[in-house]
Amino acid sequence: MTRSCFLAPVLAALVALPCAGGLELASAAPAAAAAQVLQPVVPAATQQQQVLDGFNRERAAAGVPAVTLDPLLETVAQDWADVLGQGDGMRHNPALGTLLSGFPAWGEIVATADTGSPDTHGLLNGDLAVRTWVASPAHRAVLLDPEHTAVGIGLVHTTLWSGGRTVWRSYWVADFGAARRTPPVADGARSYAGVPVEGAILGTYGATGADAGYLGRPAAAEFGPLRAGGFGQHFAGGSIYWSPATGGAVVRGAIRDRWAALGWEGGALGYPLGAEFAVRGGAVQRFQGGLAYWSPATGAQVLSGPVLDAYGATGWENGSLGFPTTSLTRLPGGAFAHFQHGSIYTAAAGTHVVPPAVRDAWAARGWETGPLGYPVSGARTVAGALVQDFQGGTVTVGGGKAVVRTVDLARAARAARG
Repeated sequence: MTRSCFLAPVLAALVALPCAGGLELASAAPAAAAAQVLQPVVPAATQQQQVLDGFNRERAAAGVPAVTLDPLLETVAQDWADVLGQGDGMRHNPALGTLLSGFPAWGEIVATADTGSPDTHGLLNGDLAVRTWVASPAHRAVLLDPEHTAVGIGLVHTTLWSGGRTVWRSYWVADFGAARRTPPVADGARSYAGVPVEGAILGTYGATGADAGYLGRPAAAEFGPLRAGGFGQHFAGGSIYWSPATGGAVVRGAIRDRWAALGWEGGALGYPLGAEFAVRGGAVQRFQGGLAYWSPATGAQVLSGPVLDAYGATGWENGSLGFPTTSLTRLPGGAFAHFQHGSIYTAAAGTHVVPPAVRDAWAARGWETGPLGYPVSGARTVAGALVQDFQGGTVTVGGGKAVVRTVDLARAARAARG
């Protein structure tokens, strides 16, 4: 148990059993009232990376190989974090043995923390979770287990009424797994149905369970060298790409299709920086040149540059914009991407979020090619109305109607010159 001047005591629980063993539950805290899920101040994707980096720092210091993110473990961990976030008490996933039956060994560590003020819930980030686990010998043993090669990280931030007061509560779940068994094949340990898999790609392939995992058998032999000295190989369920700068990573599904359409590793995205991970019912994957997002409602979309930076400032997929509904699209003098709840435009006038109500009025005037041009400010509230400035005027939305005021840009330029 640790304490901070800002934080209530941090509680933690532990289970680390082989998949064949019975599940031993930690002592459960009393269930609380249903909680409201919050957008974290530190974005979820950032916290997941903080936790992963923290784990691997501790493992490196102990001389233990690093763990990598595993999509199955990610899904299991996030699903359980979501359950805990609804006030189900501090306990372990009773179905873990079944869910992780494909791993020869596995373990789970869980942590939670409360604050008494919304102004401090930004402190509840991945580094705090790692410090909490490292301070506990039992949790540290799971974290440093050399048999574990992969991890999934789930987290949720909530507010609820507990103990006669409003609290802001966070949960973190980390599910670890050992390398999945690779059944021998008739034509050798490094050959699958006659197709060789070797080198660094073999290492990544083995971590997914090889031909018994979600990638299935190789569709063709390794190819390369590619851009920057890399190599790739296609499998029934996806692809593995490796380069000296990025290591090996799996790319699959709709995200792979979008990446392929952009030119694979030779396109603007470059090589993947890791496997995809789950976010809010969708997935995201980091590449050298940006991020690829996918959700059932929006498909796979790619963001980069100032638009990606502005999206991150809103809270990523957990923020006011939701998931992207288009990829970054270039325009004469600018670029944009549309989202479930707004748009982001970038040009010489700056990078700005355009909320739906303003966007509708702007679109009716021809978007950036119309008299309004590009946005030059973010939206602001004035006397109960939403106001946003553009190169050629202002859009004001309030009382169920939109008012557009435009200026003659040529006349304004002449006036400025005197």
